[in-house]
Amino acid sequence: MGKLVGFLVVLFLVFAGGYFLFWPTGLAPQAWVAPQDEGLTGDFVPNDLIARAQKMELSGRYGPEDIAIGVDGWLYTGVSDGSVIRVDPATGDFDILAITGGRPLGVEFDAGGNLLVADAYKGLVSIAMDGTVTILADQAGDGSIIGYADDVDVTPDGRIWFSDASTKFFPGDWGGTLEASVAEIWEHAGTGRILSYDPETGEMETHMTGLVFANGVAADPAGQFILVSETGKYRVLKYWLAGPEKGKTEVLVDNLPGFPDNINPDSAGGYFVGLVTPRSADVDAFAEKPLLRNILWRIPGFEDAAAPPPYSHLIRIDANGNVLETWQDPAGSYTDITGAVRGADGSIYVSSLQEGSIAHISP
Repeated sequence: MGKLVGFLVVLFLVFAGGYFLFWPTGLAPQAWVAPQDEGLTGDFVPNDLIARAQKMELSGRYGPEDIAIGVDGWLYTGVSDGSVIRVDPATGDFDILAITGGRPLGVEFDAGGNLLVADAYKGLVSIAMDGTVTILADQAGDGSIIGYADDVDVTPDGRIWFSDASTKFFPGDWGGTLEASVAEIWEHAGTGRILSYDPETGEMETHMTGLVFANGVAADPAGQFILVSETGKYRVLKYWLAGPEKGKTEVLVDNLPGFPDNINPDSAGGYFVGLVTPRSADVDAFAEKPLLRNILWRIPGFEDAAAPPPYSHLIRIDANGNVLETWQDPAGSYTDITGAVRGADGSIYVSSLQEGSIAHISP
């Protein structure tokens, strides 16, 4: 029996080693250098302003990932079951405007009053106020699939700008939007891109590539630039649309203390940026060790174990990258914050990837 047990132990170790070293993961991790995490210091000193927010419950619907305010003053958002709902900010009552059949993420109104939706499964979508759903684009100009439309905004000329977060990890293939985003960031090869769509001609253009999870998109009201969250590199980029720097990209805000998500212009000036989670010490620690990242990916449950603890964090920046304000809650009372918008009365409405409510910060 002793020899048999020994043989079985060796056989197990051989198979286990083969699994951890060679079992296909679908990832090809790339080495990169993570910036030193400076933590919640300087502009990001902790406070508890989010903890004071009220919650507008959505009656069993979850993940109001982005918010746009209509001409009627109502809040429009997409949730995880594929519904696009409109919420009365005065009462919290809501109804369903449309169902996309996918996962609506970023939302923004165009000049014609249609709600534009970046749907992670469907692509770039337009919803009329009678609930009619139209797919504007599900392929880029080169014919490649738009597999993870994430956020959207409109420049003054009417062109629609939106992110395709990953051209490799599609939510439909990886178990959902969160799982696909983790895969893109863990691999760190940079497959995300920024696209634009001309509603007059149907022309599609690709403007930025090589982004590690291309996320939030916000247009300058004057049409000079767009801002883009590159979630996997903890930074916000500025892409110039006009002037001597047209077509060039610069880093606007770098080394954020969390993963930046949506960007929304603030009617009071500047831009809201949601930090959906704090930095992950494991992501940073293994940045320069791609082989080890592939081994760790094969361990069941590793992604959950490596996830940072909940933390509520929303910031406001200006067009020069200065941090103007932060709203936080170290206890994580409202988690996975993706962004915010400001109402006409000064109220701030905060969105989330996972919560079953919209957070309301009174003026």
